[in-house]
Amino acid sequence: MIRLIVFLVVGFSVFSCSGSISSEKEFIGYLKANDSVSIPFNFIIKDSVIKITNYNENVYLQINSTFGDSIKLTSYVFEDFIMFKNHNDSLRGFYYNNSLSRKIPFSAMLGSNRFPTPKEKDYKIFSGNWHVIFNNGDNNIFNAEMIVNQLNNEINGTVRTETGDYGFMEGVVRGKRFSMSNFNGYRGYLMDGYINNDTINGYLYRGNYDAISFKAYKDDNFELSDPYGLTKLKEGYDEFIFSFENIEGNLVSNNDKKFKNKIVLIQLMGSWCPNCLDESRYLSKLISDYDDITLVSIAFEYAKSKDQAIKNLKNLKDRLNINYDILLAQFGTSNKLTAASKLESLDTLISYPTLIVIDKKNKVKLIHTGFNGPATGVKFDEFKLGFEGFLSSLRTQ
Repeated sequence: MIRLIVFLVVGFSVFSCSGSISSEKEFIGYLKANDSVSIPFNFIIKDSVIKITNYNENVYLQINSTFGDSIKLTSYVFEDFIMFKNHNDSLRGFYYNNSLSRKIPFSAMLGSNRFPTPKEKDYKIFSGNWHVIFNNGDNNIFNAEMIVNQLNNEINGTVRTETGDYGFMEGVVRGKRFSMSNFNGYRGYLMDGYINNDTINGYLYRGNYDAISFKAYKDDNFELSDPYGLTKLKEGYDEFIFSFENIEGNLVSNNDKKFKNKIVLIQLMGSWCPNCLDESRYLSKLISDYDDITLVSIAFEYAKSKDQAIKNLKNLKDRLNINYDILLAQFGTSNKLTAASKLESLDTLISYPTLIVIDKKNKVKLIHTGFNGPATGVKFDEFKLGFEGFLSSLRTQ
């Protein structure tokens, strides 16, 4: 849902006629969320690479081709791309996702402060954990937890939901107003709101497609629903049954000999899903330390063709150095109801990713919905401690 564009000062050229980069510069990119709001993010152009910074996270795009007077930026993982032109004092273009029929305008300017420098000498303190209610009073209401860390008027943090977090975000406090945003190469978020007493009222802006109202209340004790209690097997099942081709074209099923006497982690995911990428990075590193734990990813891709879906998954596999099977279960849609119909033993599918833990006797022991990753800090550490402890107990059974 997002990407960039850049203003240039008179007499300065970032790109040569061939599209190469002549020097390193800092930019503030903008994704137009609606007629009055844009989502800002920081990036640096250097050596044909765009480095986007979201607090502790760096995301990279590559400048890989030129088309006449246009330049194309592509992700190393996602199928999204940006085409833009140099207009003397600015670069203007669009972010595209052909599979989702998205075309979104971008702009940018030289600079390093994604939000205006605060003029207020007095500012409110937003540090802590907040119980967030999105779409309050609406049929689509849902709860979340916002984590905010503050040093003077600078803030960073994220939002945790039952399906996953919103990634590393950073921003500022201006008087009673807070704003923090990010862009990770596929999605862009902006949390923006005002505090009155102990309540924040504001909006979450997501790319070029919607704005969601929210209220937030300071609550260090708020907890999301138990991620191990949201997704269940169908009644009468204690095994997870699957049979799909991997991206090399070979059939892989739960009955294969290579899974015998091993703990098997089944990840239901998509190459387009940032939380799935976070989980893949974590799990692939985790299983590298054990010879009796193996991992299989089952992908549900919105790419319109099978060839494009496989290409996306191969890009993911290469980028993350994945050495386990990735199976393609569905392409053309990532619809969860359609996906669940392909999983014989699963009652429903709530989120990508969903992780299924199978013991050495081929019995399902845990199902974990969603993934709240590194951006959640202590919460992520607590998850790892509990999850890895459970895996250790399974290994001794």
